[in-house]
Amino acid sequence: MSKVIRRSRVLPVVAIAGLGLAGLGVPAGQGGDAFVAGGRSTRTVELPASQAERALSRSHQLAAALGMPGVSRRAERLDDRFEHRSYDEVTSFDASGREVAIARFQLDGSVAMALVLGWQPGHGAPIARTAAAARGVDFVRAAGLNVAGKPAVRASAGAGGWSIDWPRLVDGAPVRGDGVRVTLFADGSFHGLSRVERPLAAAPAHPITAGVARKLAETWAARRYADSAADLRVVAVERAWVAPNDAFAPTGLDAPAETLRLAWIVRFEAGGALAARFRSVETWLDAADGTLLGGDVVE
Repeated sequence: MSKVIRRSRVLPVVAIAGLGLAGLGVPAGQGGDAFVAGGRSTRTVELPASQAERALSRSHQLAAALGMPGVSRRAERLDDRFEHRSYDEVTSFDASGREVAIARFQLDGSVAMALVLGWQPGHGAPIARTAAAARGVDFVRAAGLNVAGKPAVRASAGAGGWSIDWPRLVDGAPVRGDGVRVTLFADGSFHGLSRVERPLAAAPAHPITAGVARKLAETWAARRYADSAADLRVVAVERAWVAPNDAFAPTGLDAPAETLRLAWIVRFEAGGALAARFRSVETWLDAADGTLLGGDVVE
């Protein structure tokens, strides 16, 4: 279990790259109070009537394009202090007043997320992987978004269906948590969609090498875990864009930074006595100078 946690509105989600989904930077004046560790991250803020009408109209269009259910809708604007963004959320209801779908829009009106609530077995025959990939592209385009390249397609665990992902890459490095994802029910009908594209810092002109990053990470591990550091083995050193966090600070906030930075990710696998505490630990080192940006622990 990651040490980076949050509380927000809980949805029976698609495991969509951070269902607070879209990489929406919070406009000046919208951010308000900082996120408090362990607290609820979202709060309702004022939504002008004209913008509420726009969100409702966009939701109606999106529902028609994707085949999302609902006979009535409610719009509200939410400020997510954990993810440093605001978005317009439209909840759709069936004739009995039950919530059946949710859509989220960036403040410019573009789609951040769409989700049909619950899981359906589908009414037709299950589709194959190739058909799922093609269907995923169709739904992305229907939502007014663009993707490029071959997606990663995998069968959804447990209940069936498909997940189609286009991870975001910048300067050849993955942007962790960013990209476009579509999920389908087993028969190929729409289940969910998300788009995440957060702001990035400038890439360093003279980055440190992988070898330097590894040595810095090993020095950090020796200092943090003392005699137990011998139970850690480096299993990967790779570049990625990450949102700095305070995973290793004893009293720091657990919300990630708004702007992502290019980092060397050094992953250690735990053995011996440490394996009883966690399976692996990652250190994120700034690609510019090796400064510790945070990390993650898998228990």
